[in-house]
Amino acid sequence: MTKSRLLPGLGTASVLWVVAVIRWRAALPPIRLETSSIPSLANAPAGLSDSALADWAATLVDNDPFRVANEPAAVRYDARAEGSGGVNPGAAMVPAVPPLRPNFVLRAIVGGPPWQAIVDGFPGRPAEMIVRKGSVIDRIAVTAVYRDSVSLRGPDTAWVLTFRRGE
Repeated sequence: MTKSRLLPGLGTASVLWVVAVIRWRAALPPIRLETSSIPSLANAPAGLSDSALADWAATLVDNDPFRVANEPAAVRYDARAEGSGGVNPGAAMVPAVPPLRPNFVLRAIVGGPPWQAIVDGFPGRPAEMIVRKGSVIDRIAVTAVYRDSVSLRGPDTAWVLTFRRGE
């Protein structure tokens, strides 16, 4: 490259760089830190009147960000009824549906020690399943298999399945 072409290019680049720096600095206003004073507790009023407290309570209720309607709830909260949703026992409530417990039927015991069993009634599984001690099916564990019975344990229930006696 020749000097005659290089010097005008450097001059143009220098001018553009200076313009860019000036525009960069002018783009954002300088940040000014303002000092704010925090009122001391010595100047706080010694006691509040009942009317001042009532005014503060009304202001708080009017500007409650957690209640869209800015009105008190229609049902009073009762901590003793926590399991029922925390509402008043007299209020109309939808009863909770208890979880369905499976109906297990012992069909057969297979083999010798260690025993295996054919059990019917596991939810969402084929009609008859072969289980052994230690099997876990849908949170129901097979705890023991004997020659005439099977013990099952669920999250909140235990079953002992035996053969049905003739009637």
